[in-house]
Amino acid sequence: MTDQAEKQKVLVVDDSHVIRNIITGIIRKIGYDPLTASDGDEAIALLQYSPVDAILLDISMPGRNGIEVLRHLTNNDTLVPVIMISGSGDIEQAVECIKLGAYEYLTKPIDGKRLEITLKNALSESALKQQVRLLSAAMDQSPIAVVITGRDGKIEYTNPAFHHLYAGKKTALPGSNIRGAEKHLGAFYRKLPETVASKEIWEGEFLKKGKKGQQNWVRAIVSPIFNSKENVSHVLALLQDITAVKNSREELAESNKRFRDLSNLLPQPVFESDSRGYITYSNRAGFNTFGYRPEDLRRGIHALRFFAPEERARVTASLQENREDLFSRSHEYIAMKNDGTRFPVLVYTAPVTGRNGTIGLRGLVVDITERKQAEEQLHENQKKYHNLFQAIPDAIIVADIDTGSLVEWNREALQLFEYSPEELRSMNIRELYPEELRSSADEYFLKALQQLAERFETQIITKHGLRIDVHVSSAIFTTTHHRRFVGIIRDISEQKRSECLIRENVRLKNDFISTVSHELRTPLFSILGFTSTIMRDVDELDRETLFEFLQIIHDESKRLSALIEDVLMISKIDSGRVSYKKTGIDPSLTLAEVCRSLKIRAEEKDILLKLDVQIPPVRVYADPDALKQAAINIIGNALKFTAPGGTVSVAMKYDDHSMRFIVKDTGTGIPEEDLERIFEKFYRVNRPGEEIEGTGLGLPIVKEIIDAHEGTIEVTSRLHEGTEFTISLPLMNVEMEATA
Repeated sequence: MTDQAEKQKVLVVDDSHVIRNIITGIIRKIGYDPLTASDGDEAIALLQYSPVDAILLDISMPGRNGIEVLRHLTNNDTLVPVIMISGSGDIEQAVECIKLGAYEYLTKPIDGKRLEITLKNALSESALKQQVRLLSAAMDQSPIAVVITGRDGKIEYTNPAFHHLYAGKKTALPGSNIRGAEKHLGAFYRKLPETVASKEIWEGEFLKKGKKGQQNWVRAIVSPIFNSKENVSHVLALLQDITAVKNSREELAESNKRFRDLSNLLPQPVFESDSRGYITYSNRAGFNTFGYRPEDLRRGIHALRFFAPEERARVTASLQENREDLFSRSHEYIAMKNDGTRFPVLVYTAPVTGRNGTIGLRGLVVDITERKQAEEQLHENQKKYHNLFQAIPDAIIVADIDTGSLVEWNREALQLFEYSPEELRSMNIRELYPEELRSSADEYFLKALQQLAERFETQIITKHGLRIDVHVSSAIFTTTHHRRFVGIIRDISEQKRSECLIRENVRLKNDFISTVSHELRTPLFSILGFTSTIMRDVDELDRETLFEFLQIIHDESKRLSALIEDVLMISKIDSGRVSYKKTGIDPSLTLAEVCRSLKIRAEEKDILLKLDVQIPPVRVYADPDALKQAAINIIGNALKFTAPGGTVSVAMKYDDHSMRFIVKDTGTGIPEEDLERIFEKFYRVNRPGEEIEGTGLGLPIVKEIIDAHEGTIEVTSRLHEGTEFTISLPLMNVEMEATA
């Protein structure tokens, strides 16, 4: 038995356990797989879920007998061969079974050999019938028209597709002769005798007239059928209406022609490649751009030759991606012409698909040299703009017109507002103004919108609450998608302070001029008055009176001289023309001389002037006259602002490195807010209800002298309690002595 026979199943249906065992033994012995059922109902149930290849069916069984089971199988189109088994040789019964579709009728006892032959024949015929059924179904359902004729042209078989192809043609019906159908069958009719004569297969296409008179294309295969003697007994023809295919081919050809014509009109290279990457098509622009000829294409050009060597690995990877992806893609590469010239390109590609998937690529190449140059220029301009933007010494902020959100700023803005970039990014422009000025900020913003440019002064507030006076130059500019507000913010705090100082200096200078005029006028008037009196009444004045007048003239002259000296001194300081003749001196002698010269003034105001000098004496490197002037100004001021009955103490102390000159009085004191300004030129402490003579130049001159001698001057004061000035000068060292 064959492997196929060993797999075939046979159902044994018999109510006798003994008979079932005998028959199954025979079936198993001859190589089939037996299944068993004890009655008809069990057999019908088993067949519903376990198909078999043949059935051995006992006729006489209780319940549903074998003939009833056979009738059931026939009514349900069961195609399995059924062999009836009976214990009697009833001919009528056998005939009835054969009429109902039984394959054979066997009587008991069963002959094993006959059973084997009967089963084998039944299974073989069943398989053959199954093949015939399948072939018939395939022919009936085939879209290909099939016709079989004899040698003489008589039609012996046609399938439904053939009738559809030649609908309404009587000459195309079985039994008619194809030789009378030349009008309808055309080339097909003429090829039949040629096929019979040549014994060869013919394939071709021909035109036939359709039902409505239209011309249809038919593809035909005409093949001879040989008998056992190798003679042609019949002719088989397979025919198919290919009109639609023909039209599609023509449309495809026309479409390809349009594609070629259109692509040749494009200024950009258009290409197609096969699955291996070889170029199969290029338009004229492709040949012109890359410097190749059509002959080069026919010889074979791989797509990688169009790219710079360093790009080829990336191109290969992209080609692979495009083969696996149905979507179009674009990539930038460095392309290379046939002569080695390189240029940037943007390549658009899409897969070309066939029945078996991607069969190649189609693409467009765009030379982006000008775009790249423009991008480089744009990048360079942006870099210049960024550098300029960051290099501008003023703070710059850029805000969105619609929302007021800050979108850009330079380094100076970060320093001015003291915020980090992350903090500014989340802020609104209004938050840069103090709370009470934010409504004004909205007005500035609105003006900028209306006038496109605006300049104004305002205040901003830093992260740490510091208010800063600023000047803002604003404008509106428009980008592709947005309108922006730009503000250039200049810190004018120093300018404001300078303006205040200038105004103050102008005021002080005016006050100084007024004061100097007054101070000059007073002694001059005294001198003029007393000299006029002397000249007019010289003969009438006694000696004592005359001496008194001359003493007043002398004192006022000295006062006028000192005033002029102060003005000349401050002028030299301003012009940088002050020069000092330094030498080694004993400062205690200078202080003693100054105290003696001011003793009379102190006595006139009933002020106690005390001098305390530490011994032994020391030496400093200084200009004697300048040091004397500084001492006169400091001590003179103390006497000026000390009320009668007060005390002015002058002391000189020293340590290993410096000498300290201390002047302490019990005068009116200096207000705390004036202490930082008393050394400014022309500045005078405002003392309501007091008219104090002087120009306000004394202390600035002292400060200049002490600074020029590398010393320091300090002041402490309590209002209505007194003031203490401490001047420190370095002691004279070896180097100073060598210079001296």
